[in-house]
Amino acid sequence: MSSDGARPFMRRTKVESAPIRTGRLASVEHRYDRAPHIDSLIQLVSVRVVRLSDLLLRIGKITFERRFGVKLTELRILIILGAFHSISVNEISRRTHIDKAWISRSLRGLLGRKLIKRTPHPADNRASSLSLTKKGEELLRRIAPVAEEYQRQLLEGQKSRDVEQMLDLLAERAEGIYQHESRQQKQVARR
Repeated sequence: MSSDGARPFMRRTKVESAPIRTGRLASVEHRYDRAPHIDSLIQLVSVRVVRLSDLLLRIGKITFERRFGVKLTELRILIILGAFHSISVNEISRRTHIDKAWISRSLRGLLGRKLIKRTPHPADNRASSLSLTKKGEELLRRIAPVAEEYQRQLLEGQKSRDVEQMLDLLAERAEGIYQHESRQQKQVARR
């Protein structure tokens, strides 16, 4: 715990070995002779964030699919549609970082359940805009307190301001690194 009584945001833990399994599953054995670079790679923030993200996605899958019948990709789409009055598939893809084809598959289910509606795009005859229906808005209203409770449990003992600052800092730095690497890749491709 820190001096202000809050728990550390990202806990470093010793990498534990997986239990040895017998039967159909292959045995997993801890390597005691592993090189130091393996430990440093395991402790990379990006690796730890991906593991954390995976765990949070599993919690979401169990909770939101079981309780509300909505898949995580569908939930991400619904949230974006809740944030905007009317939006195109391209814009949903851009804002969620989900492939357009994957979004299109998810949209069929959401349209079929009447959680969203499609209307012709006012400026482009080939495109359409999507928005939430009253039923979709009601579903998000029911989901919000459950999601907020999971977040409260996840961040218990942490100051919201500190968590927000850390997330903003990581996002800003990651975006900067991404932009730099993208420029480098384009320069190499031009050669």
